Amino acid sequence: MCRLLGYVATEERTFADVVGEGFENFVELSKEHKHGWGISACSTDTRKTELVRDLTLAAESEKFAESSTNLKSDGALLHLRLASKGLTVDLSNNHPFIYGDYSFMHNGTIKSIDSVQKFVDPRYLDKFTSTTDSERYFFTILSCIDELGLIEGLRKAVKTISANCDFTSINSMLMTPDTFIAVCEFNEADSTEWTVDSHYELRYSVEDGVIKVASTGWGKDHWTRLTNHSILVVNRKDLSFEVLPL
Repeated sequence: MCRLLGYVATEERTFADVVGEGFENFVELSKEHKHGWGISACSTDTRKTELVRDLTLAAESEKFAESSTNLKSDGALLHLRLASKGLTVDLSNNHPFIYGDYSFMHNGTIKSIDSVQKFVDPRYLDKFTSTTDSERYFFTILSCIDELGLIEGLRKAVKTISANCDFTSINSMLMTPDTFIAVCEFNEADSTEWTVDSHYELRYSVEDGVIKVASTGWGKDHWTRLTNHSILVVNRKDLSFEVLPL
C-alpha cells in the first residue's frame, strides 16, 4: 500500500531533475501514503549505496526536499510508505532495504510474514532489520539469487511467493550497481487495498539517457504499462532493457 518511483541514468541526476514536471504530484501522494519515505541512491561508479529515510510524510519533510533536489546518483529508488495493517510505523520498517550490493522496495502486502519467511535461507535469518513482510520478500529473493543467479533467482522467488502466499501485490524494484529490475506481480482478484482501478499498475518511460519506472496515480498514464506477471530488466552500463515474463 505504497508508491514506488525508480530511475537509472547515464549520468548523476536527482529525482526532481529526472522526473521534472509532475514530480510534485508524486510527492503529493505522500499525504495518503503518509508513514514516511525512503531514498536509496546506488552509484555504478563507486558501487556504494546511500540511504536516506524519514518518518515525516514527504510533502512536509525538509529532509525529503533536500534529498530529492540535491542527492545525485545515476540510479535511485524512492518509496512512499503506507504501512500494512498490523505493521509498526517505525523508521526501521521504511523502505528501501539494503543488503550488500542490493537495494529493494516493495508495494503491497504478503498477509502472513511466516508464510514468506520460510523461503529465506537460514543464513539470512539474523540479517533482518525490520518487522516487515517486505524485507522477508527481499531476503527470499537474495536466497534464490544465491542459488540461480540474478534473473532466474528473482523469477523463482516471485513465483514461489505468488504460488504459496496470500498477497495483494508483490510489485517491487531491485537495484544493484549493474542492473535495475522492476517486478509487476499483483493479485487481480484482491482489490482490498485499491484506491483506483490501476492501483497496482507500474509504468515506465524510456528517454535519452534515463529510464524511469513508477506506480500510477500521479498523471503519468502516458508512460508504457508494464503488464502484470512481467519484469523490466535494465543493464545500467548502457541502459539497454528488455521486458520478460515471470
